[in-house]
Amino acid sequence: MAKWMVPLAAAGAMMMVPSAVHAQAKVSFPNRVCDVTSYGAKGTRVFADTEAFQRAIDDCAAKGGGTVNVPRGEYLIAPIFLKSNIRLHLQPHSELAGVDDEKAYKVTKATEAYVTNADWIALVNIADSSNVAITGKGRIDGQGASWWERWREQARRNKRGGSTNRPRLVHAVRSRNLLFDGIGLYNSPSFHLVVKDSEDVTVNGMSFVALAHSPNTDAIDPVDTRNMLITDNFFDVGDDVVAIKSLKMNPARPDAAVENIVIRGNRGLAGRGICIGSETIGGVKNVLVENNELTGSMYGIRIKTPRGRGGLVQDIVFRNNKMTDVETPMVFSGYYESAGYDETAVANKLSAEGGFVLGHQIYPSDADPVQPYKHGSTPWIRNVRVEGLTATGADRAGIVVGVPERPIEGLVFRNVRVTSKRGLLIRNAGTDVRGLSVRSADAKAVAEQRGARVRR
Repeated sequence: MAKWMVPLAAAGAMMMVPSAVHAQAKVSFPNRVCDVTSYGAKGTRVFADTEAFQRAIDDCAAKGGGTVNVPRGEYLIAPIFLKSNIRLHLQPHSELAGVDDEKAYKVTKATEAYVTNADWIALVNIADSSNVAITGKGRIDGQGASWWERWREQARRNKRGGSTNRPRLVHAVRSRNLLFDGIGLYNSPSFHLVVKDSEDVTVNGMSFVALAHSPNTDAIDPVDTRNMLITDNFFDVGDDVVAIKSLKMNPARPDAAVENIVIRGNRGLAGRGICIGSETIGGVKNVLVENNELTGSMYGIRIKTPRGRGGLVQDIVFRNNKMTDVETPMVFSGYYESAGYDETAVANKLSAEGGFVLGHQIYPSDADPVQPYKHGSTPWIRNVRVEGLTATGADRAGIVVGVPERPIEGLVFRNVRVTSKRGLLIRNAGTDVRGLSVRSADAKAVAEQRGARVRR
């Protein structure tokens, strides 16, 4: 057994969960300090300080690394690029504001290693590096409002919603030993912090803030990443507060491209929950989500992984999480399809085929036919334990809806108490509800549909 794994018995099987001791970064930096104002940064809020910031970073890295210090002030910047052995430190009352110039975020031949999605780079970029940190009490603001409005314009035209085809705020890829501590990330055009194909990462004591209506403004997206600790952060965003994803299979890690993630002691307001998915193609295992508190969000805890983007999700523990006025505290589903914004089309589809809408997703009826199983495509959820969860003021307690070709296996509830208007829906899933208490206004604590195997 690996030293960083802790055994936990669940549903008659041994489940492994990660320990925070090893799921974290280990960084250290020389005493050298390179102050951005010594390299020409003015902090006028009007004229860009991008070149001064990059000169400070490059010079500090060339001398062996150290701290790039950002004193109090408001600095307008285009994308910057951190390097190994660099700590970007934001002093209290300092702010980096991203320019609102689409061209500045387009990838070039010189920056292609930093590409985030499509042909974009982020405001703050890390690639192929180790021992990197962003720390302090300042904040980074993506000035995302104009980008969000472009999304709404597209959604109004096509009635399906806009895409995530716009810049991220902070993006790290193919890197190791990364620390993000204390700062605030505000108003990203889309995802705030993306860590991809990386390992040994800590995100601690940060604030992630964007208006509730801001589209696709996930707080933290660990993508094909291992050994990550997410602790004591504050979330108030327009989409998932954490979204663990796997975009591809990893031949070097055939069991799971994503593993050993700890999410502990965080607080959230607006947002769409602590999630796994929607992409889980390379597999996700050994995730511990505990002692988090969510108030007023759309969802609480979610595993959402549809056909075509699914994979094996296993050995997941949700422990001692508290939710108040969360619309749907629990979602475990092999479906994830946007309902879009054409209400007539949605009504016609439901009338013709059955099913239901929850949040912004549409789910088929329990007559949905079996499809062939495909490795790295079909969603497969197994060995999930929910314990010590309390939720009050919910609309629906939750849904457990697997696909018929690969039903959810080994979902166990222990000491779970939910007060809601509607109960828990179970379909195509093997569940143990002996530790589940749902007080629902509809008097249907647990509703069973096709393929439900419920142990009471």
